[in-house]
Amino acid sequence: MTTSAAALCLGPNGGGALEIRQLPRQKPGPDEIEIAVEAASVNPIDVRRSEGYGRRLLSLLGAARFPLVLGNDFAGSVSAVGARVSSLRIGDRVYGVKPPSARGTLACHVVVKAAHALPAPAGRDLQELAALPYSFITMWLAVHGAGLTRQNASGRKVLVHGAAGGLGTLALQMLSAWGASVTAIVRPAAFDACRRSGAVGFVDAGTRPFSSLARSFDATLNFATWDDDFALLGCLADGALGHATTVHPMLRHFDERGWLMGALHVLRAKRRHRAGLPKKTENYAWTTFRPDKHALSDLGELVERTALNLPIGLRVPLAEAGNAFEHVRNGRPGRALILPKQASANVLMTIRNNEL
Repeated sequence: MTTSAAALCLGPNGGGALEIRQLPRQKPGPDEIEIAVEAASVNPIDVRRSEGYGRRLLSLLGAARFPLVLGNDFAGSVSAVGARVSSLRIGDRVYGVKPPSARGTLACHVVVKAAHALPAPAGRDLQELAALPYSFITMWLAVHGAGLTRQNASGRKVLVHGAAGGLGTLALQMLSAWGASVTAIVRPAAFDACRRSGAVGFVDAGTRPFSSLARSFDATLNFATWDDDFALLGCLADGALGHATTVHPMLRHFDERGWLMGALHVLRAKRRHRAGLPKKTENYAWTTFRPDKHALSDLGELVERTALNLPIGLRVPLAEAGNAFEHVRNGRPGRALILPKQASANVLMTIRNNEL
């Protein structure tokens, strides 16, 4: 078979349409593998990218010219290996990530770096593993950007804003496994779920969450909204490790203002927030996703211990990819998975935004 079905996104000029097409299969390079994809996750960034978000910066990665295939997460089996790959063999069950590109993971087959794939533990639901890598690595980079590591997290007081979302849930699970004392800023309806993920303290996000908090935290993490980012800095103790956010406006500034003015606005915003850090606190980070070997190592170790999981809210075949995008766009609970193995090789379907 020389072609493979993929969900091709036509982009903002095409109304955000997804079209299932047969694309030529790519031969893996020396350090790459081809995956027969069993499941791929739709993340909020995929929905935003389908609308044109981040196009200016993503153009530097060759990931902005539509039509293109979205998706960063995958789980499946190895179907081909490059000449220098010795750690994996055809038939191995794996999961992992692919950096932003024009040939993402929402397809029946995808070529990825062998270093970006992890062996799936026996007995773990392979589809559910597809929900973890992108969110975990993005969260892990934020945690490390705030100065927290596996080695120094034990006993640290950490405040997580947006703890009920995918990044927040994984942060609670990882940080509690590392021995940190985590307080979650969420709505009361999410208290029990956050407690099960490892939170020991709770702040009602529906009230004035920051007014009741003293400067007592060693690190703060913002997975919720940029509007609250500066207020979170006021929760850090003097000499704290630091703060990181995944909801910063960097891509938006470049999209809306161009290279020069976008860079100036990014620098101004970072300078203002960094100035709000308490004394002797050095770490302040805006996190963007990129594969990281240390993050992948920690992901694999925690998956082996069954210490990580995200609830799955929807599983659909590739031909119904638009339903997965609708699920994420509308903020419905649970992760949305696309199952390419259920796609017919001859199906061709266009799903427009107004048909979702």
